[in-house]
Amino acid sequence: MLTRFTPVWFVHVYLLSCFVPMTEAQATMTGRSWRHFSVFWPFMLAGLIGRRELVQAASSTIDGIPVAPTGRADRAPASSGSATSEDSSDDGSDQVSGSSRASGPDSTSDFDDGWRSVPGDDLAVAEELGGGLPSEHLASSSAYKEHFDDMPVHDAYLQLFCQAARLGGILFGDNVADSTVLTEATVNDMDEAAKVLGVDYIQTLYGHVNTSKLHRLVQHLSDELRNRGNLWEGDRSVNEKLHGSCKRMFKRSNKRGPGVALQMMRCEEAQSAVIRELCDADEDAAASVPRGQSTTRRTDEDGSTVVAHVSDGGSSGDAAASDGALVDRSGASAGGNNSVQTPPTQTSQLTVSGRAQRVAVGDLRRIPALASLGAVLGISDDCCVTQHRTVRIMARFEWGAPPALQHLRATDSFFGDSWYSLIRYEGNGGSLCWGRLRLVLRSINGQPRSCVVVQRMHRAASRPGCVLSRYGCVRLAWDFESAEDTHPALEVVDADRILRAEDVQVDWYDLGDRLGLGATPTNKTNSPAERRVSRYFTNAFYPWTSREQQPGL
Repeated sequence: MLTRFTPVWFVHVYLLSCFVPMTEAQATMTGRSWRHFSVFWPFMLAGLIGRRELVQAASSTIDGIPVAPTGRADRAPASSGSATSEDSSDDGSDQVSGSSRASGPDSTSDFDDGWRSVPGDDLAVAEELGGGLPSEHLASSSAYKEHFDDMPVHDAYLQLFCQAARLGGILFGDNVADSTVLTEATVNDMDEAAKVLGVDYIQTLYGHVNTSKLHRLVQHLSDELRNRGNLWEGDRSVNEKLHGSCKRMFKRSNKRGPGVALQMMRCEEAQSAVIRELCDADEDAAASVPRGQSTTRRTDEDGSTVVAHVSDGGSSGDAAASDGALVDRSGASAGGNNSVQTPPTQTSQLTVSGRAQRVAVGDLRRIPALASLGAVLGISDDCCVTQHRTVRIMARFEWGAPPALQHLRATDSFFGDSWYSLIRYEGNGGSLCWGRLRLVLRSINGQPRSCVVVQRMHRAASRPGCVLSRYGCVRLAWDFESAEDTHPALEVVDADRILRAEDVQVDWYDLGDRLGLGATPTNKTNSPAERRVSRYFTNAFYPWTSREQQPGL
């Protein structure tokens, strides 16, 4: 959660105190995990960690034709049978290996091919050392000035992470009107974004990263998309998932000798027999229904499946009512009958379900954040409201994607933690507004009304040259009615005025400036003064709609 380029000695002390030590085992992140994690990169770590500066390699030629430099420091050629790899490695190469090669003097050896051998293994190649901090001369290099101009180093790294998140969003069809269509213009846009990320940004800030993945991303992405049309054919997650049942069978065995295979086969036979018996029981239950009746299935509150008999003579609404299912305003059953239902496209078409609690307004006003609730609702403290924990909406997306069902919550305890959703909604004059849910109401003073009470947020001025603002993130702050208020202003918003949920992140740049690099939302003081100066950003990279990674499965 650090956002500044800081001195090396301070970074060394700070990292040792907060980073996970190498001796502690951590979960391995798969490619799909990185895909979901990349949208939070710009809001986490930017501009702090890079590699050491390395001596610039001179141009080399083969038969008079210039070739790419190896990027290695000057090193005397090892003669045949004279010095071993261990002796030749004492030239300080581990002090300068890594990156930022564009910012140093020009020197290299024509006999150095860039590879390092491993003692005792003639076929292995030593890994390139790295992991240092960016040099203080990085910002003065010609490559840096060409791509980042006068931008500070920490903003340059932030722009790299924003570009990576943007490219990932384009690759997976995030937040577009039609994620099933891939046009030539989109492929060209992806190809250009990949070259900017891999060549202009990564090579400038981290040096020549010689990996096959980066090469394929920069050089072969557009050809792969034009030839295949998708990137899912290289996804091995389906095959890996199918191994799960075999692994569970192996854990049940004694793991000894050749009898393990026989034990796994018996386990598979028993599993197949159980599944077959369950299918036969379902068929027998369906065959036992008298003629003139149909069966409907619904899930009870405890999670068990209940088979109910519905007479064909009654109407669909009566049948649903006798089955205990919910009936929407159009009269179609939500419990599951044989009629074809039209999926809802508006929030007003959704049914209201779940338990609610009747609470007096005076009791709610004891919460400091809801002190002005009575004035906002226009009722006295003796009046009651029906409070709920969840509201369902049909989210409307500004990029033209079809509406999607979303669950918004306002509760102090949801699986042991509080959950107050942040939303964007239509203001009274049709303006775009943001806020945080504090209450979900089903009725006010005995009058049915599906609405929410939100703490208002408003746009805040961005700092000059803000990278996040250039990528579409909106800077927000809490909205107060007057200078004497200690909590943000409240507003009643009908459920059909909510556009969609919003992912909001802390402005770490502002937080670090005010409270230091060690400040987090959990350890800062929750005071009225802090609430007034706190700043946030909407996450423009969050994939609210996305292309299916495995279409047709």
